[in-house]
Amino acid sequence: MQKMQIHGVNLDVMTNQPVVILKDDASKRFLPIWIGQFEATSILMELQGVKPSRPLTHDLLKSMMEHLSLQLDKVIINDIKDGTFFAQIYFKNNREKINLDARPSDAIALAVRVQAPIYVTDNVVEKASIVSEEGEEDEVNRFRDFLENVSPEDFKDQG
Repeated sequence: MQKMQIHGVNLDVMTNQPVVILKDDASKRFLPIWIGQFEATSILMELQGVKPSRPLTHDLLKSMMEHLSLQLDKVIINDIKDGTFFAQIYFKNNREKINLDARPSDAIALAVRVQAPIYVTDNVVEKASIVSEEGEEDEVNRFRDFLENVSPEDFKDQG
């Protein structure tokens, strides 16, 4: 199992659907998960520190957890079937531990509100993540600089 952080929430230009991107810093893996607009908004608002005038669903869940002395211990994205991700939310209180099935988007939206860790099983990482090469971003930036500064004269035969 690998601990992951939210790298960002973007819009897939091909499908016009929001995507939350999780990142594992240790192995440079990115895990894109397509989510709904409401969940994307909820995650982004919390990440950006925007407080709605009335509680959103995930804020309401957080308030209920606090009133019931229930702590969100961790979120685990534990399976992918036919392109659909599955997650478990692990709660605990002073008497028991409770695991609930959840959509990853809801689990992540709740986890960011309480600063709970997000994990992804190795099986899901292997099936659905994208590996970023070491230094790839630096190489892309160097190539952009080259393209911005190159002129046709640079390619003339020096011979």
